[in-house]
Amino acid sequence: MMKIKMPTIPILSRYLLRQFFLTLSGALLAFVALFLVFDFFDRIRTFIREGSTVYQALAYLVLKVPLIVQLTMPIAVLIATLMSVGRLSQLSEITAMRASGRSVWWIAKPLVSAGIAISLIMLVISETIVPWATFELEDLYHVDIRKGAQTGGFSRENFWYRKGNKFFTIGYYDSRSASLKDISVFEFRGNFELARRITAKAAKWTSPMVGWTLTEAVEMTFTKENKPRFGEFSTLPLIIDERPSDFYSMQRKPESLSYFGLKEYIEKLRSEGAPTTQYQVNLASKLSFPFVNAVAVLIAIPFGLVSARSKTLTISFVTGVSVGFCYHFLHAIFSAFGTAELLPITLAAWSANIVGLCIGGYFMAGAEFAD
Repeated sequence: MMKIKMPTIPILSRYLLRQFFLTLSGALLAFVALFLVFDFFDRIRTFIREGSTVYQALAYLVLKVPLIVQLTMPIAVLIATLMSVGRLSQLSEITAMRASGRSVWWIAKPLVSAGIAISLIMLVISETIVPWATFELEDLYHVDIRKGAQTGGFSRENFWYRKGNKFFTIGYYDSRSASLKDISVFEFRGNFELARRITAKAAKWTSPMVGWTLTEAVEMTFTKENKPRFGEFSTLPLIIDERPSDFYSMQRKPESLSYFGLKEYIEKLRSEGAPTTQYQVNLASKLSFPFVNAVAVLIAIPFGLVSARSKTLTISFVTGVSVGFCYHFLHAIFSAFGTAELLPITLAAWSANIVGLCIGGYFMAGAEFAD
């Protein structure tokens, strides 16, 4: 029987990876703990004021972890690469590897592979765990903790939306009474001629079976000859799919949606005539952002070798944090260019990664020939 030989990882590569993942675990744990502490003390007044239970506070912190991990993983990868490579170089272990004929590219290979693997894992997490946890977090904080639906925290003023050939304008949505105020409904024919207009003082949500009921409604219908006909009604059913919760969740955060969920949401907004450029940039960023972890490794390795010559690892930590925040700043700038339509959306989402890849490749090439 033929045996399949599994590929083996060289001893030096396993040694490098062990140092990398140990440092990465510590850095990531420190970032998560730090963010949770700051966020907890920022929200503690709200928890106390709203009479939140211990379970709600703990659930809030636990649900925040996936998003924090997603946002801080690139910086943790940077620091892990800088400190692990810098530490090995300080102990002359990198020098020994180079003396045995190993190039910088060979040393970087297992770390870059680890960065690609982390990027793929984060891509899966950003499509599964992060959207679910973020949605539950928003629901917990706004509904259960702040009781937004009861206090009017979800009320909205002067907004409109579109459903097919109908346009709805709403003066005010009161989340406390689940009612709409000052409503106008415009229904158009295929040639964009006004077929019917309904104005009402208010609409009250009755039940899932009955839906919305208009009060003090005035209906104006237009024949094909544009002759108006009037009708006044004390009550009139309003046939729409939206429920009360939909009116305060129409604007969803991209973090609470997966790639395909956000894509569907964009199509919904586009069908209603709403602008979607910002959401399209966020959609493209859902694919580009996880791969910054691989780019971070490529950037950090030559910086780790340089910082090791200074005989201190402090500069590794400072460099890691600085480069990480520079990436976020650069990504925000290119995203703003994409939103303003100064750059194509896909290019805007990937530009920060491309710049980082070029910088990392340049310094890697320089480190290969450095003393």
